[in-house]
Amino acid sequence: MKKLAFFVEGYSEVLFVEKLIGEIAEKNNVTIERGYIRGGKTIQKQLTVINGKSASSACEYYVLILNCQGDHQVATRIAEEHRSFSGMGYEKLIGIRDVRPTFQHSDIPRLEATLRKGIDQSLIPAEIILSIMEIESVFLGEATHFERIDPALTVDVIKSKLGFDPASGDMELRTEPAADLANCYAIAGKTYTKQLVQDTIDVLDFDRIYLEQPQRFKSLSQLVSHIDSFLSPSVLRVG
Repeated sequence: MKKLAFFVEGYSEVLFVEKLIGEIAEKNNVTIERGYIRGGKTIQKQLTVINGKSASSACEYYVLILNCQGDHQVATRIAEEHRSFSGMGYEKLIGIRDVRPTFQHSDIPRLEATLRKGIDQSLIPAEIILSIMEIESVFLGEATHFERIDPALTVDVIKSKLGFDPASGDMELRTEPAADLANCYAIAGKTYTKQLVQDTIDVLDFDRIYLEQPQRFKSLSQLVSHIDSFLSPSVLRVG
């Protein structure tokens, strides 16, 4: 059995990574489980696996997605669990965190330079992916989904009302993608919040996200590359 673990900053990333892997692999012989990590300073640290099926001996690929509950926690949790996960047979640990709200665009080079600081090179590979500025930039870029939220939400309407083009513009340059997404939805009287992210995930076109959008988003390109290298060609979707 091949095993891969993601350490992500929040619930939005959990849902997105789970859906992306499921769509790429069509859940063919892949077990995906969610979990979270809490505590560690004033209270005992707790790693809990939830909402998934236990991997059986017949499972060829196993993916665990852990919610670290905060962007500042991703690198810390990877460092804490690196040796343990190496001993449990995982082949790689992948962290995903947003740039904002702690950092700005100007901080990205410095932040990228520190991502591997403290990673034990003698253990299994561990990488941290930056979502610039946050995971919602990818949601914005998959602009076909707006009309599935509401038929009135065409790209032309969004351009006219808000002055940017989610279909062709560089969404990684947007300062607050989640706020942009909420403003887009508000045009049609709809709402976007972190608590309602499942509604957006459900209408995203993951074929486009997998096949086309990595050219527009560095973070997505890195994520897809990691998933592709983990899953064998026999499991990957074609077209």
